Amino acid sequence: MNKFLFGAVLLLCATGCGSDDSSGGVNGGAPNSGAAGHGGDGASSCSAARAQLLGAVDSVSTSDVSVISDTDGIVTLYVGATAGGTAAAAMNPWIFVSLEDSSKVELTDLSSIQSTAWDLALKRSLLYTNGGDGGRGEGDAALIDKEFEAVTADDAAEAKFYREQFFDAECNPIVDLTGAAATSFSAWYEYDSETHALSPHPGTWLVHGATGKLFKLRIKTYYGTPEGGTGMAGGAYVLEVGAL
Repeated sequence: MNKFLFGAVLLLCATGCGSDDSSGGVNGGAPNSGAAGHGGDGASSCSAARAQLLGAVDSVSTSDVSVISDTDGIVTLYVGATAGGTAAAAMNPWIFVSLEDSSKVELTDLSSIQSTAWDLALKRSLLYTNGGDGGRGEGDAALIDKEFEAVTADDAAEAKFYREQFFDAECNPIVDLTGAAATSFSAWYEYDSETHALSPHPGTWLVHGATGKLFKLRIKTYYGTPEGGTGMAGGAYVLEVGAL
């Protein structure tokens, strides 16, 4: 098959932080079933492992978050999470987004850990919420098999939400097939091995923000432009967001 879901299989690094010798099993594209990771404090007990796995760039992203449209409470957002391209990603910070305010939050990788001002962090193909090992908030996410327009708050009752858990009890990283951190959004895309393009998995995401507020979210494209068109750079997200 040309397409497969990278996030469908998660690998637990069993030989210590940073090791390349990984083994593990299938877990439905998400790392855990809602446990608060390491106390919901941004994994402060695994700070060195976190810096290695996610980066610890002490500067604010220079990329932008902008509103493309706002119609009947549905906001279409552009989020520049290109991080300077694949080769420069390690040297560039995450970008932090407030879903409630439809805006970028001026935080660094380091200051974000203690902040509840943001709801979603993005960098290249990775996304995570402000909860569990992600941050101090009440964030988590669930993917449901339903069209964005039809999703209501009632759908949350049957959804299985996942809170961020980047490490096991010994601070060993939990990673996906690419070796990146396994997050609640690890199943968001399908990869085409012929074109090397990423396309959003069908369905709609339910996301609790840092304060526990519920949103529905659809990733329209990974190759967007600030005007809502199609570009060439990966990590240039166009998102649809609605409060529930």
